[in-house]
Amino acid sequence: MLKEERHHYILDKIKLNRKVLSSNLSTELHVSEDTIRRDLNELSLNGLIKKVHGGALPIDNKAPSYEERSNYNLEEKNIIAKKAVKLIREGQVIIMSGSTTNLQLAKIIPSDINATIYTYSLPIAIQLTEHPSIEIIFIGGKLNKPAQVTVGLDVVASISQLRADLCFMGTGGIDITKGMTEPNWEVSHIKKSMIEASDQVIVLCTNNKINEVKRYPVTPINNINTIVTDIKPDSQILQPYKEKGITIL
Repeated sequence: MLKEERHHYILDKIKLNRKVLSSNLSTELHVSEDTIRRDLNELSLNGLIKKVHGGALPIDNKAPSYEERSNYNLEEKNIIAKKAVKLIREGQVIIMSGSTTNLQLAKIIPSDINATIYTYSLPIAIQLTEHPSIEIIFIGGKLNKPAQVTVGLDVVASISQLRADLCFMGTGGIDITKGMTEPNWEVSHIKKSMIEASDQVIVLCTNNKINEVKRYPVTPINNINTIVTDIKPDSQILQPYKEKGITIL
């Protein structure tokens, strides 16, 4: 990867995640940490990032919009969606979280599938209105405008009364020791209720979320049935999850 391409990758990632770590970038970009440090120094000198010990932070405090997050890692999300859609069966009841990967999944559900989908995501609900045979049940509550999802006790209470065959959920991070975690407290509680209401828990996870830990716990790793990722299932990084009995797609 050329230097300019690395710089674009770093800037995109820091805008999305609000920070980057040199060690993670080194692994993701397949270059040495010295190379990453030089990249961060150059971006910092150009006033594009704020360099800190072990990584960097954004200059501005504005969180990325939903549209910006939707377009980030789009190729990886499409790979995941194409794998996940094969898990959907006729007549199922499904809960979908508000992840941008789930939005890509919603776009490619076959037109001949009849199913009921509950979601608290406004973009996913709108996307599913284009499907001829899906019954959509939108879970109302307080709207989180940047994330375009409803949050709060009303959402948790509604989900707790459901019984679903599957839940498809994105994640802030997944780790073999810490399990699934989220950066947002309200979202972490919604996802706990999704897991409790579902027979099968399916996590849609781009490679940058593997072995990532966020602030708020959602569930231990042994409560997850399937991880769908853009990484090849035989990748060494996924081996510990297989050993826990999790299906990897």
